[in-house]
Amino acid sequence: MKIYSEPGKLPNAELENLVLSKIEEKREEVLVGSSVGEDTAVLDLGGDLAVLSSDPITGAVENLGKLAIHVSVNDVSTKSADAVGVLLTLLLPLGTKDSDIEKIMNDARSACDEVHMDIIGGHTEITDTVNQPIMISTVIGRVREEDLPEPDRIEAGDLVCMSKYAGLEGTAILCHDRADALHILGSDLIRRGAELVDDLSVQTEGEVAAHFRIGYMHDITEGGVEGALWESAVAVGKGMEIQKSKIPVHPATRAIEESTDINIYRLISSGSMIVIMNPDDFEPMHDELLQRGIPFTQIGVITDEEGIVYTDQGDRTPIDPPGADALYSALAELQ
Repeated sequence: MKIYSEPGKLPNAELENLVLSKIEEKREEVLVGSSVGEDTAVLDLGGDLAVLSSDPITGAVENLGKLAIHVSVNDVSTKSADAVGVLLTLLLPLGTKDSDIEKIMNDARSACDEVHMDIIGGHTEITDTVNQPIMISTVIGRVREEDLPEPDRIEAGDLVCMSKYAGLEGTAILCHDRADALHILGSDLIRRGAELVDDLSVQTEGEVAAHFRIGYMHDITEGGVEGALWESAVAVGKGMEIQKSKIPVHPATRAIEESTDINIYRLISSGSMIVIMNPDDFEPMHDELLQRGIPFTQIGVITDEEGIVYTDQGDRTPIDPPGADALYSALAELQ
């Protein structure tokens, strides 16, 4: 029997064996159900499709309410869905103050205002089973069937792209929660890194993508860019050739990499999106996102061969399946 001693998502092999193998979709309304690389369910309830996703925030204390909203909205944005409402579960440790709860909920409400979504219910509880606040958000969205990405159209030669930067959310968390330990970066870089918390939404990417030939989208969360690439390849049943040198990295993230042992390509990156798309649509989508202030970069191509590899300088270096996110070791290293 395996005993789990590291924090983070359940490894994909165990996820398949212990969780997903127990799930069977029997209802005809379920168009997309649970699988590796799928962070949303899609239901056909008549008319528009319902898109649902649930996520916990366990690695951050500051900006908890904001993160909880954007992480789940990001998931439904991978289906180009409009987020309608969210259910929030808030678990709080003993010793929590009224002001703590008020701040979390004010942050959550402000984030909902940003994405034009309502808080429609949830649960709040003080419990001795947690030692820091944990928020779990379940978002309900809607989308026209014709706007959904179409994985079946993906073929060799399609482009693998990403928005914004690697390790975006992890950088924001570290620069905010571990600013003292990162003083070597200098106050300006720490400030710029902490300000990335304002770039955690991929809602715009999802809205823009609805106008182009998109095969698949996946927001980059736990496991970082490499984890998202691996899960994306599994989800679409294709291989990938990726140029690591093309993966965009924010200066604050690069400085963290150079001054620590943190693998920034395994660092949580909510706010960034993997997009697999037709090559002819890259330039117009790139230009439209850039007009909205969002960098969009081609980092690789789809292949018919199995596996995901870096191909820089002629080498073929395999990308391993995702493990524990680098954020957890980074928080421990920078105590």
